[in-house]
Amino acid sequence: MAGAHQPAEGQVAVADGPTNWRKSAQCESHQCVEVAVGAEGVAIRDSTSPEGPFIEVTARAWKAFCAALRGGELRP
Repeated sequence: MAGAHQPAEGQVAVADGPTNWRKSAQCESHQCVEVAVGAEGVAIRDSTSPEGPFIEVTARAWKAFCAALRGGELRP
């Protein structure tokens, strides 16, 4: 997901420029995940550690993960 653009703080560089990190409005405990969607995929990080590591997945993998969540295929 790295691109030619230099991201601002709190952003991930992607091929088409910086993308902001977002988290669900349903996050009340502040212990959630944040996502940054870019042209090449999705980055995911722990909201309690914004300077920490993040993982990157393809757009296809992210869509499959979200579909599995909505479909009840994944359980805590």
